[in-house]
Amino acid sequence: MKIRYVFYLSLIAVAVFSCQKSSDVSKIPQIGLIYFGSTQGADSIIQNIDTGLLQFSIVDGDADLGNSATGTQKDIYIKDSRYDTGYVGYFFPTIDQSIEDPKKGIQGICTFVFTPDMLSMRYDSLHKAGDTVSLELYIVDRAGHQSNHIVTGKIYIRP
Repeated sequence: MKIRYVFYLSLIAVAVFSCQKSSDVSKIPQIGLIYFGSTQGADSIIQNIDTGLLQFSIVDGDADLGNSATGTQKDIYIKDSRYDTGYVGYFFPTIDQSIEDPKKGIQGICTFVFTPDMLSMRYDSLHKAGDTVSLELYIVDRAGHQSNHIVTGKIYIRP
C-alpha cells in the first residue's frame, strides 16, 4: 500500500456530518466498524478484481478532524494483519470548515475504498488458493488525540 494510492481512495463521505453537543461527547475521537467487504456485497469473500470497502462511524466532541495534507500527521491509520510493516497513514478528504464547531462536535461515516491491488492476495506457495485479511485501524485528530482501535472481521480473498 503506497502513498500514491491515497488518490485512488475516494474516502467518499466523511458524509452526513451533523452537529452534536460536546457536553456529552468526548474530545477524543471514537470510531465504530460498520462494514468491511466487497462492493459486490459479499462480506466474507472477495475476488482479486473486486474493490473493497471499509466503512466506519466517527464521533469527535470538538470537531477537529482533518490534518493538513502538507503535514506529517495523517488522519487514518490502517494495519494489514498479513504484514509486519506497521500502520500506513492516509488523509481524510477536505472537511468543510463551516461544519466544524468545537462546541457542538461532529459525527459522520467514512467510506474508505480499497482498489484491487491494495487488497490483493499474497502470491507465495502458501497462498495459491486464496488469502485471508483483517485490518486494524484508528484515527488521529488535529490535537493529536488518538481514537479507539477497531479490528475488522476476516475476509477471504480468492484469485
